[in-house]
Amino acid sequence: MRDDFCVLILSYNRPKNVPTVETLEKLGYTGDWYIVVDHKDDIEPYKNEWGDERVIVLDKDDALPELDRGDNMDRRDCNVYARYQSFDVAKDMGYDYFAMFDDDYTGFNYKWNTDGEYTETQKVTDMDSMFDRLIRYLEDAGLDTIATTQSGDWMGGENATVAAGDGKITATRKVMNTFICKADRPFDFRGTINEDVNTYVRAAQLGKIFLTTNLISVHQEATQQEEGGLTDIYLDNGTYMKSFYTILYSPSSVKLGKLGYSNLRIHHNVRWRNTVPKIIPEDCKN
Repeated sequence: MRDDFCVLILSYNRPKNVPTVETLEKLGYTGDWYIVVDHKDDIEPYKNEWGDERVIVLDKDDALPELDRGDNMDRRDCNVYARYQSFDVAKDMGYDYFAMFDDDYTGFNYKWNTDGEYTETQKVTDMDSMFDRLIRYLEDAGLDTIATTQSGDWMGGENATVAAGDGKITATRKVMNTFICKADRPFDFRGTINEDVNTYVRAAQLGKIFLTTNLISVHQEATQQEEGGLTDIYLDNGTYMKSFYTILYSPSSVKLGKLGYSNLRIHHNVRWRNTVPKIIPEDCKN
């Protein structure tokens, strides 16, 4: 694996349950990785489990007062602090690029075979190659970040929305969870909850280019099923409050909607034509 890249795994209160590490190793990743934790978490179990050299301890207070949390609750059991500080972490450690991962990944799949045909079962077996290709695409396309789809995006298979509804290899502006970033190309995460959605909507309004490739899908444990992480904050506040953070940041293009078929739940609904700037080519100026 290239030596200018590392994986930062954000974790909270789960020292013995970080399946992302096992997944990286099982799928052939040979590069550097670190688990990023809060200084107010119980640090010793992490170090005992993974070794001192693998655990990066952040003081979340260092992100203040610059960090925009969108509320006055002062909750620290959330990812926005670590996400906000991750660019400085990677840069200070001498890395040019890094992946910002959650701690609950159980696998990665390619969604298209080499003939461009949809597939459900082609597992990623060479993470080094996958990361290298994503980094090259990040640079070649001039992106601010690139991510993979999530397994839940693929309801409907090749006819899923993420495949443009008719089985196309494409990219979407929704960017969550598996951020591949350049250390000297930072962007601001914001909001105690729903920080990834808050960020990609606001970044799109500012003209930044966030893309998710539908070539790859990440699989992870179900939210609210495992202790630690963000489970407590989701159970305390529910999806209404989670979704409303994005409305607070972008009331002109986001509203509350419903998600699901039989068990409906409140969810954010982004209207992209009201979010993204329309750029007119220079040759149309006159």
